[in-house]
Amino acid sequence: MASLERYVPLGKNSLSSDAPGWCSTTVGQSEQGPVCWKCKGRKQLVDKKAFKKGSKDHQFKKAKLMDQARNFLYKECSVCHGKGFLPPKRIEMSSLSFHPGMITRKRRCPESWQCKGPKAHAVSEAEEIGNDSMINGQEGETDSPLLLLHRANSMKLVQAGVTVPCRNYSEYPWYPSNKGEQLCNLVGDWRILQRVGSHRWTTDDIVTAKIAIDEISKLQETISGPLRYLDLGCGNGSVLQMTSWGLMESHDVKAFGIEARSEAAALARRSLSFNIGRDNIGDLISVIHGDFRDLERKVPFEGRKGDNNPDQLKQFYNAKEEMFHLVTGTPPYFQVDFSTSETSSEEKDDKIVTAAVINQGGMPTSVQSAPARCEFRGGIEEYLQAASSVMADNGIFVVCENWLNNDRVYSGAKSAGLRIKQVYPIKGKYGRKENLFGVYVLVREVRCIAEQEENGIVAEPLSVRTSCGKWTLKYADLLETMSIPANHDAK
Repeated sequence: MASLERYVPLGKNSLSSDAPGWCSTTVGQSEQGPVCWKCKGRKQLVDKKAFKKGSKDHQFKKAKLMDQARNFLYKECSVCHGKGFLPPKRIEMSSLSFHPGMITRKRRCPESWQCKGPKAHAVSEAEEIGNDSMINGQEGETDSPLLLLHRANSMKLVQAGVTVPCRNYSEYPWYPSNKGEQLCNLVGDWRILQRVGSHRWTTDDIVTAKIAIDEISKLQETISGPLRYLDLGCGNGSVLQMTSWGLMESHDVKAFGIEARSEAAALARRSLSFNIGRDNIGDLISVIHGDFRDLERKVPFEGRKGDNNPDQLKQFYNAKEEMFHLVTGTPPYFQVDFSTSETSSEEKDDKIVTAAVINQGGMPTSVQSAPARCEFRGGIEEYLQAASSVMADNGIFVVCENWLNNDRVYSGAKSAGLRIKQVYPIKGKYGRKENLFGVYVLVREVRCIAEQEENGIVAEPLSVRTSCGKWTLKYADLLETMSIPANHDAK
């Protein structure tokens, strides 16, 4: 039986694909993308001019004539050209065929610049290899991953980075061995694996991470034992790794990320091997492949299809039992309608998604960007409920949300038993009237009542860019505290 759902149904099939329903079910087409946002898959649009002209004719209004004229009132959809779906993003498709892997060059920085924070494991190894090669006067294997990394970190600014051969190195999971992959700068000398034309880390990620670091550091005296940290819907691991990077030198951190997209979870794990080393994955930071909405179950992810290390999953269960001091999230912003049908299975939660149609703006034509920007597996309300189910009594939840959904944050927090303690509005450009997004710091409702804390203190908006497109001084300072050189570009 078919039905319309607000989100991808939670169950065995929620991990059946990274973006269930995104791909059109149209048969006989070589390039299939999302259902067209303009015509909603109907292939036609109402011809407003013809409709207006026909409505003036009194005979045209008769039902019989209306049925005969119906074909003349519609025209081919101008967006999908009558196909009912959109093709996948061209740059993403071409990257899978033509773009070799790349290690990008280091960021432009002043001569006196010193990276802060914990040193990336692979960078330490690459520096040793590079120094040994210079001392011994030997080039060695010119295309080994560590030498390629050392070359990328030493190259001039005129080049984007070092293109690498398509080879698999089991010893170096972080190596961008697949076409379209890039090993990009993150914070300090940490890096992150991303795909060309796919979802990449953005301003809201780094602002959320910075605020999370600052806010949990204020509560350091109330935390005994390891600082347990969880990132909901961690994607490629940008916020998870940025926040962990900022906490590792001052806290004993035990961090976890949960992500439903198999490709994103795999990229995040490979990035961790670069930043903390393969041997420390699980001991310091882990990525769990699963749907974060499962957290409210007694045994999350049991019976699901997620690809997880049993030891890491056990450690996650133990941390969940003790509750998390810090939870972060950067939910998608745009609402989607999902057409579903029941399978032949007798299980109640066994539904499959047949189509996903966005009802706010246009569906991204990148299969990985779609669930990162659109509410496939939950919006802000589901993030708030999940955070409430795993937060310690003295814990905080730091979450980013589109400013257009500001009211949803407040109503969702109330339903989840949370209260907004602080709001940090962010403007894309100085002088803009409307805020772009906000970062919200939430605590448990009972804690606010007990400590008589004020509700929802709104900070002065932070503008990212000036009217001429440069970083503002305040945003540049934020980047610098995250060890990203920026003040030379600020005005």
